[in-house]
Amino acid sequence: MEVCCRGCMPCCSRLWNWIWPEFHYPNMTRPAEIPTISGDIRAPSPKKKPTQLYAALFDFEARSEEELTIKEGDKLSVIEKRGNYVLAKKLTGSMESGLVPATYVAILQDEFANHKWYYGNINRLKAEKLLLASQNKDGSFLVRISESHSDEYTISARNDGKVFHFRIQRSLIGAYFVSVKISFATLGELIQYYQKNSRSLGVPLDEPCAQQASTPDTSACSKTAPTPT
Repeated sequence: MEVCCRGCMPCCSRLWNWIWPEFHYPNMTRPAEIPTISGDIRAPSPKKKPTQLYAALFDFEARSEEELTIKEGDKLSVIEKRGNYVLAKKLTGSMESGLVPATYVAILQDEFANHKWYYGNINRLKAEKLLLASQNKDGSFLVRISESHSDEYTISARNDGKVFHFRIQRSLIGAYFVSVKISFATLGELIQYYQKNSRSLGVPLDEPCAQQASTPDTSACSKTAPTPT
């Protein structure tokens, strides 16, 4: 009835508003400032949850349009979990997204995971295989967890068509160093220094290692991927 009356006789809007007062919902927008006895204080902005980084543990070939082809070592962000699968997005290259088996990826909880040069827990042979791939040139490098000391790291760098490995040690106070002559508060500072002072290391550190694009030789892989369901 209200809709009919308002539509047929809009000139009587005052009467209709008196009979059917319009209800206005309160403004639920959070104020930028909150009044207090001691004065106005600004409401803190909501903190954006940091994106968790994942790494592909095995190669996976998409079998449908919904799935995502990934290579071992690919950096990913997981959008959501769907049963035995996760909806993941590549953070390098094509930036595609799709479903991959949940057992094929693992979260990178290391503090250095946001650096392109950091490859986490890969072994010496895998590092050499990646760096000697055709898309990498002399000066390509990566940093990985040391195979012999889990609390230390190794720089693997390509030069003159070969791969050289340099152990990054930790001092008693937690400083990082390759040579005892100079140490650094963080791993990032160490890498930046040797990128600018290649003679100190003996090989150049120009660009982080690029992900392997071609299908790798699976016979050389030391890990067996679980069968996706």
